Amino acid sequence: MSDTVRWGILGAGSIAKRFAASLAGEPRGTLVAASGRTPAHVEAFASEFRCDACADHDALLARDDVDAVYVALPASMHAEWSVKALEAGKAVLCEKPAALTAAEFSRVAQAAVDHDRLYVEAMKPRFTPLYQKVRGLVVDGLIGEVGSVAFTLRRTIEHVDGHWYNDPVGGGAALDLGIYGAAWADEYAGGAISVSACSHTYRDEVDRADRCEFTLGDVACTVDVSADAADDSRVTISGSLGSVEVLEVTRPERAVLRRDGADDELVECPLPGDDFSAEIASFTDSLLSGAQESPVMPLADSLRCARIVDAMASGYDRYAVAEALGAELGEDCVALGEPMAAHTTFHLGGPADVFVTPRGAGGLASCLRVLREHGAPHLILGKGSDLLVSDAGYRGVVVDVTRGLDDVSHDGCRVTCQAGVSLPEASEMAAALSLTGLEFACGIPGTVGGAVFMNAGAYDGCIADVLESCECVFPDGHTETVAAADLALGYRTSRVRTDGLTVVSATFLLAPGNADAIRSKMDDLTERRASKQPLEIGSAGSTFKRPEGHFAGKLIGDAGLKGYTVGGAAVSEKHAGFVVNLGGATAADVAAVIAHVRETVRERFGVELEPEVRFVGPFSS
Repeated sequence: MSDTVRWGILGAGSIAKRFAASLAGEPRGTLVAASGRTPAHVEAFASEFRCDACADHDALLARDDVDAVYVALPASMHAEWSVKALEAGKAVLCEKPAALTAAEFSRVAQAAVDHDRLYVEAMKPRFTPLYQKVRGLVVDGLIGEVGSVAFTLRRTIEHVDGHWYNDPVGGGAALDLGIYGAAWADEYAGGAISVSACSHTYRDEVDRADRCEFTLGDVACTVDVSADAADDSRVTISGSLGSVEVLEVTRPERAVLRRDGADDELVECPLPGDDFSAEIASFTDSLLSGAQESPVMPLADSLRCARIVDAMASGYDRYAVAEALGAELGEDCVALGEPMAAHTTFHLGGPADVFVTPRGAGGLASCLRVLREHGAPHLILGKGSDLLVSDAGYRGVVVDVTRGLDDVSHDGCRVTCQAGVSLPEASEMAAALSLTGLEFACGIPGTVGGAVFMNAGAYDGCIADVLESCECVFPDGHTETVAAADLALGYRTSRVRTDGLTVVSATFLLAPGNADAIRSKMDDLTERRASKQPLEIGSAGSTFKRPEGHFAGKLIGDAGLKGYTVGGAAVSEKHAGFVVNLGGATAADVAAVIAHVRETVRERFGVELEPEVRFVGPFSS
């Protein structure tokens, strides 16, 4: 390589413009080309900064006259295009955050190693003179042994529809602002991540404010960020002999050193140019010297920062939990970032932190023990037929019982089904044995565990009518067989729901019947469902519970709401009690339809509709 770095920029927005303007002040760098999503914007960018405009990102990466790429795209695109750039043989400087999760960044880091290319996350504060000065003061022992890091970054960031900041998966305060706090904490603390307290404020499924208290090894850390507050930007590193308070954490130039028994000391280190200059210079030094990594922001630091942000967002260390679950159940039973849209009848939902499929009752008990030991929130999943999972996903562990708890047995008139058995399957089993009582369940698209959880029912029948007992795991970990009479089975509720029990299996006490009559009744119910309900479209069944003295569908229809639509979600024309995914809906669309229906029915009839569907994950605070 020559002594000049030839740059390409992926992106033509405001951050790309600031980078290009700063790059003009680096004598060892020249801007060759830029690419973006909108041709007009790229052409204007190229004209302003006197570089070539590429038709798309792939065209830029294919150029032989580009040595390094600055990735200035929305956060959800950072990892994808960083990997593509590395595969194309380019060195990469990527705007923070480097990836949406630590798991995603692991793939970026591996690509950098595999293709022997320099990759650096653009964590600007770390490259500034003031940051390095403060680090030196701490390393030299001026404040003693570090005991805590307290980080605050609050800004007012306008909520603009369609802006990347409002992407439920790739936007929000934790990824945009909290990543800075993670980088400051990571510099002065090491060891396991343990979260003690976490709070979030959401708007339209996106976190607008986050506060997390956690420890990294023996160091207590606090990260407090907000996109809806007056400006406040500072970090305090406290030790056994004093502290250092840095003012303006993203572009630091001043700090106050406070030592026991001494006057406060103002430390000042101006930026060399602007806030990009030191970062560009450091990257250039690394690239021209042939370094594999940045000494300021190595791959391991980016990975750890991403892991800290993940813990801030979730309230626990998902990777420690996944590792423990894998060791207990087998790695093939555990997945990270599983899209919940593949596991709900709405066909909606963003990624779950961890997705686990235990095998058998013993596997389920072991899984719950691991989750209890790590304090990880969890959701027991059957067919997902009563769930509306946020587009942002679920910040916890999803335990899918449909793949490993699917045994069915019978003893006389008793049929025992594990939690993951589907209700139609249980109904068919009973019919094959000429046992009557479960016909009502032949078309309910849920599992036995979910049916007990909510005392599912239809066509004048419900689980309480036929359930004899249920084997459950209690919150403290012990397993007990509970008689149906002790499960407080009510309209769409039970002790399983209210007391946090987990169903392992359920035993139904049925009655001998005529096989032809049983089959005839099931066929009749199936036909009635098909004629009245929108079974061919994604939904969660009846969206609302039956209000006392009324029928939800009739109230909604009488309010003129059939066909009411938001985005890809609508009130069914076929049955007003169903909100459906017409195709291309988001969870936010469905939630908006539900909210409008409730408000309209309340105003028109004075009746409060209670959703039967369960909302999972962040929507709005």
